[in-house]
Amino acid sequence: MKKCLFGIFALIVSIALNAQTEQGDWMVGGNFRLNTADKNTEIAFTPNAGIFIVENLAFGGNIALESSKSGNNKFTSFGIGPFVRYYFTSTTETIRPILHGSFNYLSTKNKINNVSSSTNTGTNFFVGGGAAAFISSSVSIDALMGYNRTKYKNFDGSGGFAFNLGFQVYINKGLMEKVSGKN
Repeated sequence: MKKCLFGIFALIVSIALNAQTEQGDWMVGGNFRLNTADKNTEIAFTPNAGIFIVENLAFGGNIALESSKSGNNKFTSFGIGPFVRYYFTSTTETIRPILHGSFNYLSTKNKINNVSSSTNTGTNFFVGGGAAAFISSSVSIDALMGYNRTKYKNFDGSGGFAFNLGFQVYINKGLMEKVSGKN
């Protein structure tokens, strides 16, 4: 049922919006990450919104929400920061290569055995590439892979390979002007 509703929603949005990556267009979406290992589970969602400042180059902001459990430790993170994304090839291509970079300021709460807790602040960045597969003229499913690094105050940083799967909805400049009352 959820897949059917999502499909109907995507169809309606794609008919109504008919946009891609021209200057002044907007993109709204996010990515999802699930990582499971022995006694370790991580779930992360990063919604984003951005505007194309020139053709194929978007700049915007994202919010990082993450929850993970490793043994008796539970971590909850909140992050916020900018991103930049560049789309290669023309808007007529179904599969478009992309470069993506993001930087977030983080606040993470660590709870041990549901008793004691501490909060740490830090930074995270991701730099990578991938592809946007356009399932319509205004909706893409994105796959990104690259280097992800996190560093908390007073702790050593760690980084490595990351794979993100997400989606974007593209809203043309004219529709945004109508919604905001400028047109």
